[in-house]
Amino acid sequence: MAKSIGILGVGQAGGNIAEIAVSMGFQAALINTNQRDGTVNTRVEKKYFVPGYSGAGQNRSIGLKAVKENYRELIDFVKRSFKNIKLLLVAFSTDGGTGSGMSPLLIDILLDQLPGINIGAIAVVPDRNVLAGNRINATTCIEEISRIEALSSVFLVDNDQLRKASPQSSKHQIYLSSNNQVMDAINNVLQVTKKSSLFGNFDETDLMNILSTRGVTIISSTTLTDARTTADVSSKIQQSWINSIFCPVESTGVIRAGLIYEGPESMAKLINVPSIFERVGEPLELFEGTYISESDPTITTVLAGLSFPARRLKTLEDLLEKNKDRLQHLVNKEHSQHYESQSSWASNLKVRPQERKEGNVTSKLTKYQK
Repeated sequence: MAKSIGILGVGQAGGNIAEIAVSMGFQAALINTNQRDGTVNTRVEKKYFVPGYSGAGQNRSIGLKAVKENYRELIDFVKRSFKNIKLLLVAFSTDGGTGSGMSPLLIDILLDQLPGINIGAIAVVPDRNVLAGNRINATTCIEEISRIEALSSVFLVDNDQLRKASPQSSKHQIYLSSNNQVMDAINNVLQVTKKSSLFGNFDETDLMNILSTRGVTIISSTTLTDARTTADVSSKIQQSWINSIFCPVESTGVIRAGLIYEGPESMAKLINVPSIFERVGEPLELFEGTYISESDPTITTVLAGLSFPARRLKTLEDLLEKNKDRLQHLVNKEHSQHYESQSSWASNLKVRPQERKEGNVTSKLTKYQK
């Protein structure tokens, strides 16, 4: 049965997420300004390469220009690529040129062009070691995304979470792992909606109610094998919010949430909803599912309607502010720098070619007479 969530990858990072999505059975497509980037995503059959471009070179304005010039073709491509979905998640990196530059405007346009389909985002936030240009791109892109009024869930995939967990990992390892983890999280919670239970189902309608919520969304899971008390269970769940692949929860105010338990009935008795949500506030609506089995006890939570993580994003901005004068100097220098030679007087010393004057043979013969 076809999945009700589609993945549209924009730019190289988005294309890589779409590639993983296809392997999990999602409908997926990709858009890029650079055909060479997109051809490596061999599993994704539906691809649109913006004509006349060969990448955006970390320049968001190029990505934005690509949408403005080709929005009709982009809309047609998306409409052709996805059938019978309820939610389209646009996946992209916030700190590059193509994904970061194209996605906010593209999402805003698609919201008008795809009636009946919720549109959300999977936005990758760079780790705190990236350079100034990437920081500027990321903070500008996230600000633009946060201003889109009709947008559904925004999943902020935080590469810094993996960097903290495994500081020796290469960039490639971190990107691959974070892309896999976000799609695993979405896929797992979607698969739960296909299960049935005598104790309360978490169905697809419940999931779509949660994911249609405007604001930041996280999905996290934790095993409860060694939990002994209600406090242990609540603590483990709260810790899973901090350790997930998404930007950590910073503030109170969950609008809608899902709580899915899988495992023995004995452990289910330790779940206490007020205790779980004590730190972030009880949600306006909570959708629960309980699936009794002999597997290891696991709780998956979905929190939607969270605020954008100001403290996390401030770590990107702080270094910009700290180096404000130096960065401004570099920008000015690009347009003003020149070199003044101290030896300009010597330019007249260059060897000049000899001039050959026309003469006649008679005068030359006379010149050599003795």
